[in-house]
Amino acid sequence: MSEVWERLRVRSFVAIWWRAVTDGAFFNRWSTFLSFILAVIVGVPTIHGASVEGYLQGMVVGAVGWIALVILAMPAVFAERRLRSRPARGVIVLATLLTLCTLRTPLNDAISRWLWDVSTTGAFGPRAVTNIVSGLAMFSLVGIALSEYGRRRAIVTRLESALAPMRARLQRAHEEAAEVDAVLAATAQRLRASRNVMLARPIDFEIVRAYAEQVRRESHLLEARADEADASAPASEPVVRPAEPRRTVSERLMRPPPLVIAAVYGIATLPFSLFNGGIWVAVVGFVGLVVIDLAAGFVTGRVLPKPGAGSRPALFLLVWMLAGVAVAAMSLALLPHIGMIGLVGIVVIPGLAIVVSVCVDALRSAHLAALRSQQMLATAARDVALESARASDPLRHAVGILHGGVQGQCVILAAQADERQPTVREVAQFRERTDDAFDRMQGPVSEIEVGRGSRHGPLGSLGRVISAWRAVLDIFYIASDDARAALRDRDTDQRAAEVVTEAFVNAVKHSGAGEATVTLAIADTGRVCVRVSSPGTLPPLEHRASGIGTRSADTRIFQSDADVVLESLLPPSADESAATPAAGREATS
Repeated sequence: MSEVWERLRVRSFVAIWWRAVTDGAFFNRWSTFLSFILAVIVGVPTIHGASVEGYLQGMVVGAVGWIALVILAMPAVFAERRLRSRPARGVIVLATLLTLCTLRTPLNDAISRWLWDVSTTGAFGPRAVTNIVSGLAMFSLVGIALSEYGRRRAIVTRLESALAPMRARLQRAHEEAAEVDAVLAATAQRLRASRNVMLARPIDFEIVRAYAEQVRRESHLLEARADEADASAPASEPVVRPAEPRRTVSERLMRPPPLVIAAVYGIATLPFSLFNGGIWVAVVGFVGLVVIDLAAGFVTGRVLPKPGAGSRPALFLLVWMLAGVAVAAMSLALLPHIGMIGLVGIVVIPGLAIVVSVCVDALRSAHLAALRSQQMLATAARDVALESARASDPLRHAVGILHGGVQGQCVILAAQADERQPTVREVAQFRERTDDAFDRMQGPVSEIEVGRGSRHGPLGSLGRVISAWRAVLDIFYIASDDARAALRDRDTDQRAAEVVTEAFVNAVKHSGAGEATVTLAIADTGRVCVRVSSPGTLPPLEHRASGIGTRSADTRIFQSDADVVLESLLPPSADESAATPAAGREATS
């Protein structure tokens, strides 16, 4: 199982890297800046051996050569941003990067002869391989960081765009719930007053029928208000997104992931180490890098104060500069003849630590923001469902009482008045029973009365969640008769609502989908199968059998043509679980 998981991780990393290469912004300002540092400080050509004068001359050659390479790369930069095809962009980017890294060695050699009348030292092969490896490592690191950061920020934007109308819907539901008591009290007061006027006069069939008609109108008004409370509408006014507080450098600097600094620096300098010292120097140097990386990371985690402290940047820089000094000392001990080149680590190691730290922080903050928005969206949907229930259930409860209680009493009184004048006892009984009904209208909500007060029966958790999400998505709902019957079980209904909420969040999160289809059916196993599909493309890391954020092995998410599908088999209800052993005992008896 672990081998399978490792293969999945490798495939996922390759997919992330390829997405960064083909996103259309692999060549960017950050990679341009770091390539300048790489060309002018880290990977300078060797001139006049390893003297200080030769290193400074190499810096000039590296700077001039970098300008020439940037000019040569401009057509590829423009093409990368204009091409629509991802494979075409990837081919252009990689071909350009490999070509420029290969050309750098002869270009620097030509510039050195032109400026200083001396050639650079070193064989073409190792130098070209060093350029290619370090260039790919640096551009890939920056590209992956920017691509993933941009993707996660896009997720946050989509989630927050969906959160805006959901919050507006929640506010409206809260206001409607707050008005329910006053609405019911006013309705009961009007009907009680009209009844008292009716009973104060001689009673006949027409008078009772007119009063019954008034009761019917009032009940329809309450039912319409309940329907409005259950229905969701987009925000009438745009919800202003609060500005994110600016984070200081102190808050952004964090411990780099273990061995990343060692891996990047080691890979970039491996060809140089092999050419100048052989395999044993490369092995010992890489082991030393690992030890220095782990030690600096450990010290960073221990000595750095909490984010926001003013001394944090200085301490971070000090720790990794000392790590750079250790790398430089190791380089000169292993290869004493390289001179100034051995001191490059003093600058490169802390610089690389800062770059990696900031990139990791950007990814982490975007990831946390996406999780926070995702949780807020799911919570807002649940709150909308609860507030809608708080607003509509008392209204439907009152409608059920008016239909079954008050109008029923009107039918009895009208029948009596049609034959004769109702007796004092019959009028008193009518008054007493209608008073009781008016009182119960404003009392505790009864599920039975709620069901009577709705044309479609009681609206369960799933129905309310779907209704809440209609503020964000166009939802098509399909359910078999057997599945609808299964939803009468409260636990099954609640689990279905949770699955649908997760699916809707994922639909908005990964593609900003504007529509979704919910299908409920009974599987061959007899369990309820919830299937939610929405237009979009599933990111490579999300192609897992367990789904996105799911907790059950019976839930999976997958790509089906142009749709992302979340499919879940709900656990059997308590009644079904209890019935299964009993059925088994009958079969064996």
